[in-house]
Amino acid sequence: MTALLVRKVQSPADVAAFMAAGKRAQTGNSLWIEPLRDEILRVFDKKRSPLMLENEIQPFVAFRDGQPAGRIVAVVNRAHLEKYHDACGHFGVIDAIDERDVFASLLQHAAGFLRARGLRRMRGPFSLSINHEAGLLVKGFDQPHVVRTNHAPPYYGRHIEALGFRKAMDLFAYVCRIAESDFPGRVAKTANRFDSAKEIQTHGLSLTRWPTEFSRVLRLYNDAWKNNWSSIPVSNAEARLIADLTLPVAKPSWIRIAQWRGEDIAVVSQIPDVNEALVGLGGKLWPSGWARILWRIHGRGTRMTRIPMIGIASRWRGTRIGSMAVSLLLAEAITKARGAGIEETEISWILETNRAMLNLARSLPAHHTRTFRVYEREL
Repeated sequence: MTALLVRKVQSPADVAAFMAAGKRAQTGNSLWIEPLRDEILRVFDKKRSPLMLENEIQPFVAFRDGQPAGRIVAVVNRAHLEKYHDACGHFGVIDAIDERDVFASLLQHAAGFLRARGLRRMRGPFSLSINHEAGLLVKGFDQPHVVRTNHAPPYYGRHIEALGFRKAMDLFAYVCRIAESDFPGRVAKTANRFDSAKEIQTHGLSLTRWPTEFSRVLRLYNDAWKNNWSSIPVSNAEARLIADLTLPVAKPSWIRIAQWRGEDIAVVSQIPDVNEALVGLGGKLWPSGWARILWRIHGRGTRMTRIPMIGIASRWRGTRIGSMAVSLLLAEAITKARGAGIEETEISWILETNRAMLNLARSLPAHHTRTFRVYEREL
């Protein structure tokens, strides 16, 4: 067996190796889209990134015969520990070549980091929290790599499971073919028969009021998701990071809020599939990457969109008003997509246990296309 070394990412050379390891591991995966390097650097910036400042995070990189061969990040997520008190650490951003010992060594180093901090279980992958890319692709390997979701070869899951990790939860992706959906018409008919629906007001965010309105989305998100499995709140600083990263490629009017008598009660967010715009850029913004991305999104347009957020304020969940509000927002999302020439929208992710949301997705109609698995193991 040739030499295998795993070390902490500390120097600029280590950061370069960390990014190279991910690219090398995904070489055989033709559907994988390389993320923007500038975005990775910003998220891992120890001085500026809220994810790094609010948590204890340690990336590792593996080398086989001196060449980058794998990577992983160990995460002590303070918001999770404050909410659940379960001594559970996280791992994420895991990529490696198809060799069991590389996966074993990476996971061993991440486990050691978490164990040294008094944690007794590790769960993931979360990159870098459950509010971002979550789960490992275990079904739908032939499906597109949609923005801010995982895409990995089948051997990732085989190695991780062989090393004693078991399923904690599956997360589903559903795809709706826009041309085949009659959902907006059905919702309109229902709304006409429901007198109170006339008091539900909907509107999209605007570019001029982006910071203020995005904070409303944050409040709705944290409230709507607070009782979901393993959920943690998004901090104000993290929300600002998300807003800054999202704004150049978002269509603000596609992020929509419903109000009932002046109260925000539901939100549906639809975003262009930015990954389509990243094809061929090799993760680079310069010299022409930004211009190509913006034209592909705002000029030519994308084939797909993703709906990462469908939420009802907790006190309105299970009510007819809440259900009507989210249905109106989803109908508007489909209408917006149709008007923009979008072919498909992916709703992801949905907890396998969230029957209400699964039924809503199927009613569009949308079909189950991908599954992302969250694993866990005792330390």
